[in-house]
Amino acid sequence: MFRSNTSVLGIGHKSMGHMAGAVLSVCLAGAITLPAAAQGTSESITSAKLGAVYALSGPFAIYSTTVKNGLDMALTEVNAKGDLKIDLQLEDDRSSKDDTINVYQKFIQRDNVLMIFGPMIGGQVFAAGPVAQRAKVPVMLTTVATPGVTAIGDYIFRTSVESSTIIPATVKAAKEQLRSARVVQIYTNDDQFSVGEFKAYESALKANGIQVLGVETVRTGDVDFSAQLTKIKSLNPDTLVVSAQGQEVVGILTQARKLGMDKVNFIGGNAFNAAGVAKEAGAAMEGALSATPWFLSMTHPKNVEFVRKYRELYKSDPDWLAAQTYDAVYIVKQALLSARITKKDSVAQARTKLRDSLAAIKSYDGVLGKIEFDDKRDPHVAGAVIMVQGGKHVIAK
Repeated sequence: MFRSNTSVLGIGHKSMGHMAGAVLSVCLAGAITLPAAAQGTSESITSAKLGAVYALSGPFAIYSTTVKNGLDMALTEVNAKGDLKIDLQLEDDRSSKDDTINVYQKFIQRDNVLMIFGPMIGGQVFAAGPVAQRAKVPVMLTTVATPGVTAIGDYIFRTSVESSTIIPATVKAAKEQLRSARVVQIYTNDDQFSVGEFKAYESALKANGIQVLGVETVRTGDVDFSAQLTKIKSLNPDTLVVSAQGQEVVGILTQARKLGMDKVNFIGGNAFNAAGVAKEAGAAMEGALSATPWFLSMTHPKNVEFVRKYRELYKSDPDWLAAQTYDAVYIVKQALLSARITKKDSVAQARTKLRDSLAAIKSYDGVLGKIEFDDKRDPHVAGAVIMVQGGKHVIAK
């Protein structure tokens, strides 16, 4: 259970609320945290103190509900087993790079956490990741598909699949199923994730012989896209390729439909896969195509059980963010058990042992299916191409 000093958020709690600056902790009965120089025997630790920072408010909070649900669900299951307790402190960075850096510093210097989950997006990782790398604190990213984030250093890991590895499948499906032949690209040019996604789409479109009629750009926080969309409409494309974060995606799609672009197909990247984005975009997103590292109807047993439990707890469907976060908790637990951290280890020693243990995990059978980790600590999965039908994501035929 997540607790703050003003309220209690249980497993079934769905509203993220505005928790700017709030500190939420997993308070576990009998949990033993790891001090800088623990006294006693050399027995293995029975609990581990970790941190997590995500955008629970601000523009990136559109992704946060399923992320928190996946985190909460996995923690409850892991701690119920009794072999190792994870004491997790969760904080809101308010979608701000500066706040992410501040939370990282607090976790590292004051709270002595062994590892950090998050933040939400690539720009925040490039800002705060070097702080953890310099301090030699492992980081596990569960939502960041931006290229190159693990190149920050060997303490950065992720279960979130880089969008460039699955974008070619989206373009192939668009060509075959939507008969896409004349496209325009639009992307957020001050967001590293969106720029990387744009470049991946640019390469895949060229490889598939699809004509790009033009390129338009927007900036993070823009709400009026009428000028760009009017230009795009005049080019008469059959498909609009959108590389942007969630709120911009919602604005672009809904405004394009209002401008009369009813017959234009939409294809996009990871933001298209988020349940919160599909919900906010509503009818405007109908028929939109994207590729995802995970999907509801994947039939391997762990996923079937995950989807069943998630629906039972939250009365809604999970998305790829929930799945990647859920798997990450189990991977971290596996690494903690294998790390042989003892009560006599200093925090620095424990962090190094955990990093080495995470690096030794080369594959994991989880909700995402078989995850293969490369030498850069990036995951690779089979994935699927999906589209929106009736307001929900379905496998594209």
